[in-house]
This record gives sequence, structure tokens and C-alpha cells, in this order.
Amino acid sequence: MSNQDTTSAMVYHESTKLNYINLDNKPSLYKSYPSGPVIKLPSDLTYPEGSTLAALEPPNVGGGGALDLKTLAQLLFLSAGVIRKANVPSAGEVHYRAAASAGALYPIETYVVCRDIPGIEAGVYHFAPLEFSLSLLRRGDFRAELASASGGDESIAHAPVSFVYSSVFWRSAWKYRIRGYRYCFWDNGTIIANLLSAATSSGLSARIVTGFVDERVDRLVGIDGQQEGAMCIAPVGHVEETSLVSGSPYIPDISCQYAFSYPDQVDYPEINQAHGSGSLTSESQVTAWRGESPAPLQAKQEVYYPIKPTVSMRSSSASLGDVLLKRGSTRRFDRQAISIDAFNCVFHAATAGVPADFLGHNASSLLDIYMIVNAVEGIPPGAYVISPQRRDLELLEQGDFREEAGHLGFEQALPADSSVAVFFMADLARILTRYGNRGYRAAQLEAGILGGKIYLATHALGLGATGLTFYDEDVTEFFSPHASGKSVMFVVALGVTSGQNRVRPFRSRVAVRLDARARGAGQASA
Repeated sequence: MSNQDTTSAMVYHESTKLNYINLDNKPSLYKSYPSGPVIKLPSDLTYPEGSTLAALEPPNVGGGGALDLKTLAQLLFLSAGVIRKANVPSAGEVHYRAAASAGALYPIETYVVCRDIPGIEAGVYHFAPLEFSLSLLRRGDFRAELASASGGDESIAHAPVSFVYSSVFWRSAWKYRIRGYRYCFWDNGTIIANLLSAATSSGLSARIVTGFVDERVDRLVGIDGQQEGAMCIAPVGHVEETSLVSGSPYIPDISCQYAFSYPDQVDYPEINQAHGSGSLTSESQVTAWRGESPAPLQAKQEVYYPIKPTVSMRSSSASLGDVLLKRGSTRRFDRQAISIDAFNCVFHAATAGVPADFLGHNASSLLDIYMIVNAVEGIPPGAYVISPQRRDLELLEQGDFREEAGHLGFEQALPADSSVAVFFMADLARILTRYGNRGYRAAQLEAGILGGKIYLATHALGLGATGLTFYDEDVTEFFSPHASGKSVMFVVALGVTSGQNRVRPFRSRVAVRLDARARGAGQASA
């Protein structure tokens, strides 16, 4: 290349510029359909009055409580609705939804596939949180097609309503770039945690289905599988069917489909590759994909603290309705200790199990729950692990690790100031061997669901919680050798919310030491 050909220098310079997020190409938080019938959902809703902690137990299998339009509206509102709005001087109007979202970007869309139920005819609908309405995309009962695409899943076939969750990947990638694909699952998980608890409180069964033929489900709800892809299905309720028609071999395009596009969208092929590589292409693949999950973690230490919540605290926790309507992410923790009863309630809820198709009978989770305990009455500060199967807290190393928690949580004060910093970790090599690339989706989604349960349990007890990003390899190293070979899926910090709930500047001693080493002349000679 000639020195006079200045293209290379200019290309390099342009591609390495530093700038803030491009606010001009922020994608819309809402998807709308300009044509087709719209059903306004009822606003005179009643909210669950029972204990939140009781609602965090797994839903009743086969629970077939009454499900009509009002119940459907309640489930949609409490899982993915806009619960309040506020005018913030620095940001303008801000919308707060029922479930937490990384960066408040809300990449998850909700579709409804239902039979005829009181107040609404059978069809495929899109849920619009802002207008609190449903847009009719297809008329007719397509539950058989959805069940067929899911390998004949019985819970979908017998559910009067199934929620299909998708993700608009660019909404998250706009801020978080390639890493944003992970956050889509965390966001989906917190929505599902809300849905499961709302279903339980209504006496309805609910389950999570992650195994399905992607192209068929995408086509059913009218998405392309590239910019927006199906994440999971959540059948709710149970009815005995006698004449459910088999799935159609061909589903036509949605007549009112709108070409959704975003100005100046940046493509991240790694996201499409990660999502596409986990796709299933036939019913037989879906059936083979399901089955028993890998063997659970085995105990290695001798010091245990049983997780057994007191009955009085569980029954006296705040109502689910109050928690879902008032929930918000904590921005600063007070370094106070929480009671051991509160700790037990939170982690009893987190380890209660998730009704999901990727979990067999021999395991209740794909994850192990590692944590740094900073301030819990009756539990020495230190590093611990919980196996969801045993529901015992296992001591790895005793000590004050607040500074380490702050560093591992991406140099933030939140995990350092929290009572407990929780790290959901997975043996990805083991999971991918069993489930293939789609196992990555399952592990990430379950971490989001468990994180969502922690959100709800802590708020029910008058505490706070927040989700965090992290330094991946540093977390594994900190909890090793026990966590050797494992990967972090999600991090949640919990504790007493500070009266001054604003972000605190933070710089850990760990980071100061690493910076000092980086400025050095090099590593010591051999």
C-alpha cells in the first residue's frame, strides 16, 4: 500500500474515536402496530394481597383457576406493565415498569397466544405496555401450533394462555454493545419472576418452556428472528382439551405486520451468531434437547448454615401487589446488617426451584449461588456457596471482602456496601455438553429469574436489591478453587437501602493496586 493512500490512517482514526453513547440513535422502548384491531385492557385491576414470599414458591402444577380478560390484564401489568411515571429534571419523563431492566432499556416484548376466554377471542396478540392494550395479530386458536413447535409440550397444549417473550436485541446492544445479549436474558428473567409469582397468587399453574423450533415461533408472532428473536414461552393455567387441532404446517405472514426499523442501528454479528447457533430446527430436535439436567454440585466443605426461614417472617412479608407496584432498584446501600431470618427468607425463595423444561427430576437448577456475605447477623463475613439442591450455606473462606466485592461488581460501591453480594455461576462446559449452544440461553435465563426472585423477596422484607455487571474472570478467580471452570451469569446485591439513595463514587483498593502494577516497568525477571 502506498504511503500516499491515506485511507488506512483515516479508517483507523475514525474507528478508534471515544465518545458517549449516541443518544440520537437510541431505539424506541415501545413497539406499536399502526393497523389492526386494538383491545384496551381493563384498568380496574385488583392486586394480590397474599404474602410475597408465599407467592415465590413454585406455581401449582395443573392449577386451573379462573382466567378471563381481567386476570390476563393483571398478569400483563404485574409482569411487564408501566407501573408509574415521573418527571426527572436531568432526564425528562421516565417510565418505570414492573420488572427491573438493565439500563432501563426494556428489550423484551410480550406476545399472547390464547383460546377464547371471557372478554377476548382466540388469537395471537402483541402487548403494548404504554397504552395498556393488546393488538390483534392473528385471529383463531394457534395454541396447537405453538405446542407443536415446542415438541408437543403438554403444558402449552392445555394452557388457555401462553406468553411468548421476545427480545429486540438492539435496544440492549445500543448501550451495552455485544455484552447486551446477556442482559436481554436477565431482563426476561425478572419479568418471568414477576409472572410466576402473580400466577401462583392467582392459583394458576405456570411453566417456562425454552425448547422450541425458533423459526416457527418467530413466524407465529411475526418477528424476523434477527433483529427480534423469541426467547421463551410461558404457558399459564390449565384446561382439559378434547378437540385441540394439530399444528398447521404453514403459517402465513401477519397481514398487519409493520416493518420495524431503528435509525443508524449498529449491527453486532456476534449477537446474531450466538442466538442463531442455539436454534432448534425440528420437533425431534426439541424433544431430544429436553431431559435430565446435569448432576448437581457436590459438597466440599464441612461448615454449613441451613437455610430455614421462620414461618412468622414469611407470613408477615409485604403483599405481592404492594411489592410489584413499588419495586425499584437500589442505588446506594447502608452498611447495616440484615437479620439471619431475612437472609434465610430471601435464599429460600431463590432456591425454591423454577418450573422449566430444561430442568429434569434430578436437579432444581443449572446454577450454583456464590456470595460474599458482608453483614448478616449470625453469619461471619466471608465467601460462601449455596447448592440449590441442598439449600445449605457452605463456607469457603471467612474474612472481610467488601473491597473485593466492590471490585468484582465492576468497581461499584453497591456490592461493597451491600449486606450480601450474590454471584450466579454456571459450569458452562458441562451445560453446553448436555444442551448444546441453547444451554447458554437456559443458564442466562435462569440466572435472571433467580435474580428477579431475590428482588421480590428483599422488597417484601423492606430491604433493597439491584442487579450488577461484573469482571468475569476475576469473579471465578476469587471463588476458586471451588468455582474453577465456572462462569458468572448474573450478579445481584441486596441489603438495607440508604436514606440517600444516590450512587456513591467508589474506587476499591483492589483497583488501586492493579493500576499501580499497570504503571510499573514490567513483571519481575525470571
